[in-house]
Amino acid sequence: MNDMSTFSELNYPQRLAVPAGASVPQPEEGPYFEDVTVGMALELTKPAITRLQIARFAGASGDFNPSHVDEDIARDIGGMGGVFAHGMIGMGFLGQLLTDFLWDRPLRMFSTRATLIVRPGDSLTCRARVTRKWVEDEDNLVEFEVEAVNQRNEVTHTGKAEAVLPHRPIAIKGELKRPYLVQHRVIG
Repeated sequence: MNDMSTFSELNYPQRLAVPAGASVPQPEEGPYFEDVTVGMALELTKPAITRLQIARFAGASGDFNPSHVDEDIARDIGGMGGVFAHGMIGMGFLGQLLTDFLWDRPLRMFSTRATLIVRPGDSLTCRARVTRKWVEDEDNLVEFEVEAVNQRNEVTHTGKAEAVLPHRPIAIKGELKRPYLVQHRVIG
Protein backbone atom coordinates (compact mmCIF):
# COMPACT_ATOMS: atom_id res chain seq x y z
CA MET A 1 0.00 0.00 0.00
CA ASN A 2 1.40 3.40 -0.92
CA ASP A 3 0.93 6.69 0.89
CA MET A 4 -1.75 7.79 -1.55
CA SER A 5 -4.27 5.10 -0.59
CA THR A 6 -7.82 6.17 -0.05
CA PHE A 7 -9.69 5.56 3.18
CA SER A 8 -11.82 2.84 1.58
CA GLU A 9 -8.68 0.87 0.65
CA LEU A 10 -7.52 0.65 4.27
CA ASN A 11 -8.27 -2.49 6.21
CA TYR A 12 -10.32 -2.24 9.38
CA PRO A 13 -7.44 -1.88 11.92
CA GLN A 14 -5.81 0.78 9.71
CA ARG A 15 -9.07 2.73 9.50
CA LEU A 16 -9.23 2.76 13.31
CA ALA A 17 -5.53 3.75 13.50
CA VAL A 18 -4.84 0.84 15.85
CA PRO A 19 -1.14 0.33 16.59
CA ALA A 20 0.40 -2.88 15.26
CA GLY A 21 -0.04 -5.75 17.70
CA ALA A 22 -2.86 -4.08 19.66
CA SER A 23 -6.20 -5.80 20.03
CA VAL A 24 -8.78 -4.62 17.54
CA PRO A 25 -12.47 -4.36 18.41
CA GLN A 26 -14.66 -6.27 16.01
CA PRO A 27 -16.47 -4.11 13.48
CA GLU A 28 -20.10 -3.60 14.27
CA GLU A 29 -22.98 -2.43 12.23
CA GLY A 30 -24.64 0.74 13.43
CA PRO A 31 -28.28 0.99 14.41
CA TYR A 32 -31.18 0.98 12.01
CA PHE A 33 -33.84 3.69 11.90
CA GLU A 34 -36.31 1.30 13.51
CA ASP A 35 -33.94 0.67 16.46
CA VAL A 36 -33.89 4.28 17.62
CA THR A 37 -36.68 5.89 19.63
CA VAL A 38 -37.27 9.49 20.66
CA GLY A 39 -36.04 9.88 24.23
CA MET A 40 -33.35 7.19 23.86
CA ALA A 41 -30.27 8.19 25.89
CA LEU A 42 -26.55 7.48 25.45
CA GLU A 43 -23.75 8.15 27.93
CA LEU A 44 -19.95 7.97 27.98
CA THR A 45 -17.77 8.88 30.97
CA LYS A 46 -14.19 9.80 30.22
CA PRO A 47 -11.30 9.60 32.69
CA ALA A 48 -9.89 12.81 34.17
CA ILE A 49 -8.21 15.07 31.62
CA THR A 50 -4.44 15.31 32.10
CA ARG A 51 -1.92 18.02 31.25
CA LEU A 52 -0.22 15.53 28.93
CA GLN A 53 -3.51 14.99 27.08
CA ILE A 54 -3.92 18.77 26.71
CA ALA A 55 -0.34 19.11 25.41
CA ARG A 56 -0.88 16.28 22.92
CA PHE A 57 -4.11 17.89 21.75
CA ALA A 58 -2.23 21.16 21.26
CA GLY A 59 0.23 19.29 19.03
CA ALA A 60 -2.49 17.51 17.08
CA SER A 61 -4.59 20.65 16.57
CA GLY A 62 -1.77 23.13 16.14
CA ASP A 63 -3.32 25.30 18.87
CA PHE A 64 -0.36 26.17 21.10
CA ASN A 65 -2.07 29.02 22.92
CA PRO A 66 0.01 29.32 26.12
CA SER A 67 -3.19 29.28 28.21
CA HIS A 68 -3.46 25.58 27.40
CA VAL A 69 0.11 24.55 28.23
CA ASP A 70 1.91 27.17 30.37
CA GLU A 71 0.63 27.45 33.94
CA ASP A 72 2.35 30.76 34.73
CA ILE A 73 1.07 32.50 31.62
CA ALA A 74 -2.45 31.07 32.00
CA ARG A 75 -2.61 32.13 35.66
CA ASP A 76 -0.74 35.43 35.76
CA ILE A 77 -0.82 36.98 32.30
CA GLY A 78 -3.91 35.42 30.75
CA GLY A 79 -5.99 35.82 33.90
CA MET A 80 -7.58 32.41 33.33
CA GLY A 81 -6.75 30.98 36.76
CA GLY A 82 -4.44 28.35 35.32
CA VAL A 83 -4.12 25.94 32.41
CA PHE A 84 -7.35 24.73 30.77
CA ALA A 85 -8.26 22.24 28.05
CA HIS A 86 -9.12 23.15 24.48
CA GLY A 87 -12.86 23.38 23.92
CA MET A 88 -12.49 20.91 21.06
CA ILE A 89 -11.45 18.14 23.47
CA GLY A 90 -15.01 18.05 24.79
CA MET A 91 -16.36 18.09 21.24
CA GLY A 92 -14.10 15.15 20.44
CA PHE A 93 -15.46 13.23 23.43
CA LEU A 94 -19.05 13.94 22.32
CA GLY A 95 -18.10 12.79 18.82
CA GLN A 96 -16.72 9.57 20.32
CA LEU A 97 -20.02 8.99 22.14
CA LEU A 98 -21.94 9.33 18.87
CA THR A 99 -19.59 7.25 16.73
CA ASP A 100 -19.37 4.50 19.36
CA PHE A 101 -23.14 4.20 18.95
CA LEU A 102 -23.47 4.88 15.22
CA TRP A 103 -20.35 3.01 14.03
CA ASP A 104 -20.56 3.18 10.24
CA ARG A 105 -23.65 5.38 10.03
CA PRO A 106 -22.94 8.91 8.75
CA LEU A 107 -23.44 12.12 10.67
CA ARG A 108 -25.10 14.77 8.55
CA MET A 109 -24.50 17.53 11.07
CA PHE A 110 -22.54 17.87 14.32
CA SER A 111 -22.19 21.14 16.19
CA THR A 112 -21.14 21.91 19.76
CA ARG A 113 -20.38 24.92 21.90
CA ALA A 114 -18.06 25.03 24.90
CA THR A 115 -19.93 26.68 27.79
CA LEU A 116 -17.50 26.28 30.70
CA ILE A 117 -13.74 25.98 31.06
CA VAL A 118 -12.48 22.41 31.54
CA ARG A 119 -9.34 22.08 33.65
CA PRO A 120 -6.81 19.28 34.14
CA GLY A 121 -8.34 16.77 36.55
CA ASP A 122 -11.89 17.36 35.31
CA SER A 123 -13.73 14.23 34.21
CA LEU A 124 -16.41 14.68 31.55
CA THR A 125 -19.54 12.63 31.18
CA CYS A 126 -20.95 12.93 27.67
CA ARG A 127 -24.65 12.44 27.04
CA ALA A 128 -26.83 12.31 23.97
CA ARG A 129 -30.59 12.06 23.75
CA VAL A 130 -32.66 11.40 20.65
CA THR A 131 -35.01 14.37 20.28
CA ARG A 132 -36.52 13.73 16.87
CA LYS A 133 -36.89 11.17 14.06
CA TRP A 134 -38.12 12.06 10.60
CA VAL A 135 -37.87 11.31 6.91
CA GLU A 136 -36.60 14.00 4.55
CA ASP A 137 -36.48 13.22 0.86
CA GLU A 138 -35.04 9.68 0.93
CA ASP A 139 -33.08 10.04 4.18
CA ASN A 140 -34.11 8.63 7.56
CA LEU A 141 -32.86 11.24 10.01
CA VAL A 142 -32.32 11.15 13.75
CA GLU A 143 -31.55 14.26 15.80
CA PHE A 144 -29.54 14.15 19.02
CA GLU A 145 -29.12 16.80 21.70
CA VAL A 146 -25.65 16.39 23.19
CA GLU A 147 -24.00 17.72 26.31
CA ALA A 148 -20.95 17.14 28.44
CA VAL A 149 -20.88 17.71 32.19
CA ASN A 150 -17.96 17.73 34.58
CA GLN A 151 -17.70 15.83 37.87
CA ARG A 152 -19.67 18.64 39.59
CA ASN A 153 -22.50 18.12 37.06
CA GLU A 154 -21.80 21.53 35.49
CA VAL A 155 -22.52 21.67 31.75
CA THR A 156 -19.28 22.21 29.83
CA HIS A 157 -20.48 21.62 26.25
CA THR A 158 -23.84 21.62 24.48
CA GLY A 159 -24.81 20.82 20.93
CA LYS A 160 -26.78 18.90 18.35
CA ALA A 161 -26.14 16.20 15.82
CA GLU A 162 -28.08 14.57 13.00
CA ALA A 163 -27.42 11.07 11.72
CA VAL A 164 -28.68 9.27 8.62
CA LEU A 165 -29.81 5.72 9.37
CA PRO A 166 -30.92 3.02 6.94
CA HIS A 167 -34.01 0.88 7.30
CA ARG A 168 -33.55 -2.67 8.57
CA PRO A 169 -33.29 -5.16 5.68
CA ILE A 170 -36.54 -6.99 4.97
CA ALA A 171 -37.27 -10.32 3.30
CA ILE A 172 -39.10 -10.11 -0.03
CA LYS A 173 -39.81 -13.44 -1.68
CA GLY A 174 -37.22 -15.09 0.56
CA GLU A 175 -34.47 -12.61 -0.32
CA LEU A 176 -33.15 -9.92 2.03
CA LYS A 177 -33.49 -6.48 0.50
CA ARG A 178 -32.47 -3.06 1.74
CA PRO A 179 -35.63 -0.96 1.56
CA TYR A 180 -35.65 2.56 0.27
CA LEU A 181 -38.29 5.22 0.32
CA VAL A 182 -40.50 6.21 -2.57
CA GLN A 183 -43.29 8.64 -1.72
CA HIS A 184 -42.70 7.74 1.96
CA ARG A 185 -43.65 4.08 1.48
CA VAL A 186 -41.14 1.38 2.28
CA ILE A 187 -40.57 -0.86 -0.72
CA GLY A 188 -37.88 -3.42 -1.69
